Amino acid sequence: MKTINTSHSNKNRSLLIWKIALGSTISWEIAQLFGSHHPYLAPLSVILCIQSTFNKSVRISIKRIVGTVIGIFVTVLITSHVKITGFNLGLIILLGCFITKWLKFDRIAIHHTAITILFVFVFEHKSKHYAIDRMRDTLIGVVVIVLIQLVWSLIMKRKKSQ
Repeated sequence: MKTINTSHSNKNRSLLIWKIALGSTISWEIAQLFGSHHPYLAPLSVILCIQSTFNKSVRISIKRIVGTVIGIFVTVLITSHVKITGFNLGLIILLGCFITKWLKFDRIAIHHTAITILFVFVFEHKSKHYAIDRMRDTLIGVVVIVLIQLVWSLIMKRKKSQ
């Protein structure tokens, strides 16, 4: 019995690895097609949003999008008026995360808000394309992984019904 569970677990992990690799490849190429200066952001969403089921992937993807939108909005409004310092970063994260909490989003959305604020705060000063790339590439990565999960779940459903 233990061998069967281990075998099944290994198949699931192998499938996960294939989905991550495929999704990362596709999302990077699409991001580049859309003119991204930071195409690595699309595979980042693939890697962070892939879950064991289609529904779980959709839920985490929505939270990633919410956190990204809030993080970009708060950061872009404030960063042009402040210097890059740890203190200012902390204040912006505090504000953005409390906005996310006030809007009644959960811990995962709060984490994505904080991550977005960190990177937009630092990189937008160096590259005026970062915030736009972050939003577009996040959406690309999310759409790619949700489509991969959808196709896979349809294949599995069809396989079970046969």
